[in-house]
Parts: sequence; C-alpha cells; structure tokens
Amino acid sequence: METLMIVLFGIGVAYAIITAIVGDLFGLEIHTGEIPFLSPTIIATFLTVFGGIGYMLLHNTEWSAFPIAGLSLLIALGVSSAVLFLVVLPLYAAQKGTALSSKAMIGLEAKVVTSIEVSRLGEIVYEQGGTRHSAPAKAAENASIPQGSQVRILDEMAGTFVVEKL
Repeated sequence: METLMIVLFGIGVAYAIITAIVGDLFGLEIHTGEIPFLSPTIIATFLTVFGGIGYMLLHNTEWSAFPIAGLSLLIALGVSSAVLFLVVLPLYAAQKGTALSSKAMIGLEAKVVTSIEVSRLGEIVYEQGGTRHSAPAKAAENASIPQGSQVRILDEMAGTFVVEKL
C-alpha cells in the first residue's frame, strides 16, 4: 500500500509539472469540454493529495490500509472540490466572458456617431448586454449616412459592421 501511495503522489506531481510545462512551452491547453472536474488541475490535485496523505498516514499512524485509504479519499475529494469551486470554475467563467459575438449583432439597430461617407468608414454605437460599444461601420450600398442616423446592422466583416439607414 505504501508503494501505491507514493506512486500516486509522484504521478500527481509529475502530471502537474508536465501539463504546466507543456502548456507554457507549446501553448497547448487540455480542454475538458463541459466537465471541469476532469481538468488537469483537479486530476493532479486529487492524485497528489490522495497519495501524499495516504503515505503520511501509513508512516505516522498504526491504522490499517482501508481506513487510511478511506480517509485519504475523503481528504483528496475535499481538497479537489475546494480547488474546483475556488479556482477552476471561476477561471472558466472568466474565460468564457459575457460578450456576445459580433455576428450576434446582425439585425439589431445602432446609431451613427461619426458619419459614414461613400467608400469610407464611419463609427456606430450599439448596446450589447447592457453596455454601449462603438465599432467601425460602412454603408451597404456605397451611400453616405449622416451622424445621428439610426441604422440596422446587416453583416460583420473583419471587425467592421455593414449597415443600412433606417
């Protein structure tokens, strides 16, 4: 049992180090989809805590293997859960963000703040998620659209909205 605990501890530490190095050097990320409890951070935490606590309990108590394995499992689940809820999930939420894509703005109305001239860009402001944003815009039919006009967003190409006057 002692060998198993030290091997799990070593695997957990090595896994954490390797994923950190590989991710930093090569820009690789291991995506776990919609199941964040399978992230490398949680797996490494669980293995390291389970192996480390089990090894320490084997050497510092007179308990048999099953109570030690059970207590190690509970502690590893607790620490992994804490890391999941205090680190991983907040980071996932921050990474996803609340911003909608530019393509989601198609069909919505905006206001011209810098007039759009023939074959030249202007600027529009629009509201997205309760926040005002500005973006470059061009007219759909090579027309001039004066400042203050209401427009409808028809398309988005390379960060520039294509609009028509309402």
